[in-house]
Amino acid sequence: MTQHLADIETIVWIQTSFLGDIVLSTAAFNALKAEAPHIRQVLITTPIGKAALKDHPSIDEVVVFDKGGKSFWQASRAVKQSCSSLDKSTTVILQAHRSFRSSLLSLRLGFQRITYGETSLSWNAQTVSRVASLHESARIGLLLEPLGVSREAICKARMSLPKSMNEHLSKRLLPLNRPLIGVAPGSVWGTKRWPAEKYGDLVKKALDAGQSVVLLGSGGEREQADIVSNMVGDHDQFLNLVGKTNLDDLRYLIPSLDVLVCNDSSPIHYGSAFGVPTLAIFGATVPAMGFGPRAMGSRVVDIPIGEVPCRPCSDHGPKVCPLEHFQCMRKIDTDAVFVTLQQMIDENSPQSLLAANRRNE
Repeated sequence: MTQHLADIETIVWIQTSFLGDIVLSTAAFNALKAEAPHIRQVLITTPIGKAALKDHPSIDEVVVFDKGGKSFWQASRAVKQSCSSLDKSTTVILQAHRSFRSSLLSLRLGFQRITYGETSLSWNAQTVSRVASLHESARIGLLLEPLGVSREAICKARMSLPKSMNEHLSKRLLPLNRPLIGVAPGSVWGTKRWPAEKYGDLVKKALDAGQSVVLLGSGGEREQADIVSNMVGDHDQFLNLVGKTNLDDLRYLIPSLDVLVCNDSSPIHYGSAFGVPTLAIFGATVPAMGFGPRAMGSRVVDIPIGEVPCRPCSDHGPKVCPLEHFQCMRKIDTDAVFVTLQQMIDENSPQSLLAANRRNE
């Protein structure tokens, strides 16, 4: 069934998962662009995915699958109409999202399809194994192997910088000194959130140490942000932007940071995509699942699995702790996180980077 890259005109990616997964998919988009620049890449994704990948250089067209705002049949009809001009003999779907709904969409489009063996309704597709030991960005890239792209060619996730500087954000960041620490305390999943009170303690320690902190997150994460802000109080080196930015703003904000601190959630992958050292705090999940930070100089802080035997408890981390003790997060000490943060700042200072470059010469 599968053709070689030279015979393909269009690749249709189906990636309608969470924001972090969409960001991680950019590694595969970039690998395909490098291997076969003649191929037109069409991405079927969510409205938030379209906003996140605005102006991405490897994607030629974005088709929105509004799975939240419309019925499946309405949303899929709109997608099918958008793809109606594609030639079935030279178009291949790469289905990165394994859900039943994404599989139904693939079947409705009717093109040749490559997906994972673990994907729902994969009986008529060419499948690849979703290697558990690989990072998720590489696992997405495995879909390219049947087309002749080697596993080694899959590069790291990379987002594009905004075409113009956000002057409003630039003015708000200007009074903040270096090092500038971004802190994103939220997550869709409750058991992925290090308690907001601990984040508040961490931010206070960072400010006391002469660091500047900008708080990041969506409007739905204001509750955690308010706890942190109330603990910090009025401070000229603290800026709370939670709920006050959009995804386009993040493409300006994240690269401006010296270090990013967050949970196992989408900010990790923004940090990876922009090469920002990331301190990731893991609770109900573990980095071995394939979603850890990839930027140089990144660190993970978590509790050893043997110390909390129920960890990890699920792929995503449930909304609340199934055993009601939440020890995987509560046992992570603020002082330990701050020490790690300070080490990262020291290691990524201009002096340390120059020393590292000299060692590599």
